Amino acid sequence: PRYDRTAFIMQETWNPVYAFLTGNFPLSAEMQCFWMAYQGSMAVRNGRNSDGKMHWFHAFLCSVLAGYAGATFTALWMGRPTSMLSNDLNMAFCIIAFAIANYSPYDIGYRLGNTMPVVIITTVFAQLFRAMGLVKFCQIAHEAFKSNPSPYYPVPVFGPILLPTLLGNFGGFFSKGFDGHLEGGMPWPFQNGLFCATFYHFFIHDEEGFVGVTLRKVFGGLPSLFGLDDHTFAVLLISTFMQVVPLLQLKYFLGPSFSPFNAIPLAFEKVVAVIPVAETKPGAGFPTTDSVPTPDDGPASAVKKRRRRKTGDSDPSTASKEKDL
Repeated sequence: PRYDRTAFIMQETWNPVYAFLTGNFPLSAEMQCFWMAYQGSMAVRNGRNSDGKMHWFHAFLCSVLAGYAGATFTALWMGRPTSMLSNDLNMAFCIIAFAIANYSPYDIGYRLGNTMPVVIITTVFAQLFRAMGLVKFCQIAHEAFKSNPSPYYPVPVFGPILLPTLLGNFGGFFSKGFDGHLEGGMPWPFQNGLFCATFYHFFIHDEEGFVGVTLRKVFGGLPSLFGLDDHTFAVLLISTFMQVVPLLQLKYFLGPSFSPFNAIPLAFEKVVAVIPVAETKPGAGFPTTDSVPTPDDGPASAVKKRRRRKTGDSDPSTASKEKDL
């Protein structure tokens, strides 16, 4: 009863927050689609088309891919129709957002889009779109592969994690190229996708494996405490994470280089630095090029000379025959 009362209070207090973070509010799909498209249009306008000289059709398609590259191509990997064709909202809002960002009177759509409040609103709704997409594609991959897991684990492991991770990285691949997107290390979309998809997949789909069982034990009665089922609880955590970190990555706060996982490679470097390195003594193990005598070395050349003299002296007849020839 105490848990029931606490869950009721939590639901009544945080219900609007729950509704937003899980995308369960009126016009949710429309708001997500518009602000995602607007973020893509603003990215191109502030980047490749900052001088305004790009042809409008070129700029429009770049804006579409900046916002919807994942939605355009990820479903094709699963043999499903892309939502850019099956969902009219996506393309319709791409057209509207592009017009606002590039052709509004006095350029007001572009100017407002670069103000701090509008940047925050854009980020919040675009991240909600990404969070819902990550959950959806994790479910799609699991449903496709769950009947054929490997003999080593009761559920498929990599497919339901990698597919939603790719969803968030197609934009980077198209705008920067494969090497450009990866040359600085693991980009944030990869870090975010691997972390969130791994958590959701094992927490929800792994009912028998040790990873899923352990995760649910770690979180214990938290879903019940908040009056939520496991699925809603997992979506809530993922959506919250995908809201907080990108907001901190804005230039007004910690900047785009911030990542909660930055400490991991630093800690690894610290551990490697304190590991003692074994010294290799000369002559130990396989010979190196430094230990191989060269023709200029004194002892080696001397040995060769002694052998030639010894061969000539040991057979006088051979020496006389060579002289006659």
